[in-house]
Amino acid sequence: MSDAAATSLSQEVAIVWVEGWDTVDAKYDYVRWMFEKTRNRTGSPRGTMRAGRIVGYAELAEHAEPTEPSRRYRRRVFYVKDNDRSEPNGQYQDATPHEAVDPRTLRPGINGQLTDRARGRRTAQPGTVISASQPERPDDTLF
Repeated sequence: MSDAAATSLSQEVAIVWVEGWDTVDAKYDYVRWMFEKTRNRTGSPRGTMRAGRIVGYAELAEHAEPTEPSRRYRRRVFYVKDNDRSEPNGQYQDATPHEAVDPRTLRPGINGQLTDRARGRRTAQPGTVISASQPERPDDTLF
């Protein structure tokens, strides 16, 4: 992780979910994330975003220092695209884009993790028999 990214994470004080946490928890197995350069420490970083639809963003401490030479702040933005699993006709039913993270693992200053749920792997329901003849593929399998 770059120094600017580490500094940005260390200055986070909150993650704001645009649709509310209950909606995020129920609807999104994963969200995509990126750093957005913005002039403000708090509030929505942008009204629109080319990459997708914003569902959350990090807010920085009042004493946060700009991380960019342009005196802008680097803030995390969480978003979804039209082809994501949570969206109608989403393509990622059993896979996950590389910039995805499980929103349940995100905290201010914490990167978050890519969990089995985020990857599209569902755990067995109670009482379900799992056959030993069909082992799950290892995480590093590409196909």
